[in-house]
Amino acid sequence: MTKKPRAQLVAEIHGGFQRNSAISVLLSQTIADKVGIANTDLECMSFLEQEGPMTAGRLAELTGLTSGAVTRMIDRLEAGKYVRRRGDPKDRRRVMVELNPARMKEFERFYGPMAGESFALLDRYTDAQLELIAGLLAQMTEFGRRHAERIKALPNAPKRRIKLVDRKILGQNVRVEL
Repeated sequence: MTKKPRAQLVAEIHGGFQRNSAISVLLSQTIADKVGIANTDLECMSFLEQEGPMTAGRLAELTGLTSGAVTRMIDRLEAGKYVRRRGDPKDRRRVMVELNPARMKEFERFYGPMAGESFALLDRYTDAQLELIAGLLAQMTEFGRRHAERIKALPNAPKRRIKLVDRKILGQNVRVEL
């Protein structure tokens, strides 16, 4: 087997990151659509599943949403009984948000087959390779967070005002953008 040049491998990995990211977004949106919730709500539940109960402030940090947007999201998820609010046993002034395990069973039909297949896929790798992959994923997660913060700090593009005007051109009614 011929060894691929480093530049080709780097290009393949970089392209793989981009494709994986795009597919991940599409997969999340597909599941959110099936359940009838917003994609950001599904991602919020993913953070709660990975990290356990947390404050609304922590959810805002993780999602990059404003505190108002996170409050509305929690309200929606609580109304759907996906999450519940409870007092923090360590500090009664704080409110923690946690998943409702009974509702999480609904997601088994989506994530169960993926978990099984991913374990089978990872069985192909040695422990040393798994350590390398785990390290890379941790670095890529930090990379994504760091660049999300950098991009948030950039100025927004100027809003373009579009004015649509109905005109008659050559006897036809058309809508013209000015």
